[in-house]
Amino acid sequence: MGFDSCVSVCNALIDMYGKCRCVVDALEIFETMNEKDIFSWNSILSANELCSDHDGTLRLFDRMLGDGVQLDLVTITTILPACSHLAALVHGREIHGYMIVNGFVKDGESENMYNLQTINALIDMYAKCGSMRDAGMVFYNMSNRDTASWNIMIMGYGMHGYGNEALYMFSDMCKSGLKPNEITFVGVLLACSHAGFISQGIKFLGEMELKHGVVPTIQHYTCVIDMLGRAGQLEEAYKLAITMPIQTNPVVWRALLAACQLYGNVDLAEVAAQKVFELNPAHCGNYVLMSNAYVAAGRYQEVLDIRHTMRQQDVKKTPGCSWIELKNGMNTFINGDRNHPEARLIYPELHLLAAHIREHGYVPLL
Repeated sequence: MGFDSCVSVCNALIDMYGKCRCVVDALEIFETMNEKDIFSWNSILSANELCSDHDGTLRLFDRMLGDGVQLDLVTITTILPACSHLAALVHGREIHGYMIVNGFVKDGESENMYNLQTINALIDMYAKCGSMRDAGMVFYNMSNRDTASWNIMIMGYGMHGYGNEALYMFSDMCKSGLKPNEITFVGVLLACSHAGFISQGIKFLGEMELKHGVVPTIQHYTCVIDMLGRAGQLEEAYKLAITMPIQTNPVVWRALLAACQLYGNVDLAEVAAQKVFELNPAHCGNYVLMSNAYVAAGRYQEVLDIRHTMRQQDVKKTPGCSWIELKNGMNTFINGDRNHPEARLIYPELHLLAAHIREHGYVPLL
């Protein structure tokens, strides 16, 4: 009908394909457009981010900047989560600078709900990139904070092992008059787990409903089981897993299995593995954890049995993936992949590093 030359129609098509998670079709429409406006760019960025193509989102964002397109709040709230997922701190700081220069961060404007969400996304980006100093700077410069603002800070401190800071933040949140919610206590219990605050974590779990009116969910029990497992209190973790008033899920037993593997308790690992195999037999992590527990115990016949079972059930281990942000962009590495242009230089250094750490007692696992 000839409507494909209309910018508004193309933007709607990109948005439709993106929400249907057909990012290839969305990109095809986008690339054939002779004229693109801010809505075109925002739609294609959202399509990539919705499909978890964070690297693709940042590459398109760089093109957008190169074309001189002015960003708006929609652009910023789309790009910041991509930076969070990839820990792309350089990109995140550039966006923050752009926000300051162009007036997106102004004192007194946080009463505007959309602006508040944007500032929260900025704090979340800094927290997930490991820069709690920058996250705190943005947080304390806010003229208004909602529950999400406090939760992001508590979760960020907890995730990076700053247990005391996370608990201080929780205390200040309660003093501010804001009521903690389920997410708040996930952050608090995560902080206790990572910092080894066993007694505080158990106390918080007991006080959640009585003192704060928040009913513990499977996530909260999983955090406490993980906390006990990390501390080597495997029997206590197991007792909580079988007595908690909520039906368990694979994540609970996988947390216990990981702790058993860490501390070499093969007998309890087998119990946890049996539970997790019943609930989620296709997850490769179950087999890997159990195999590593057998390796640590020197039970190599069981290792071979597990690998045979994996082959029989066509369970494949997901390749490990890591990435690093350098001046020339994001570099992604997948286990065993030699497609990187510098692979001939990278792998000799990697083998040399592996040889050095083996000299210090490192034993590679499955």
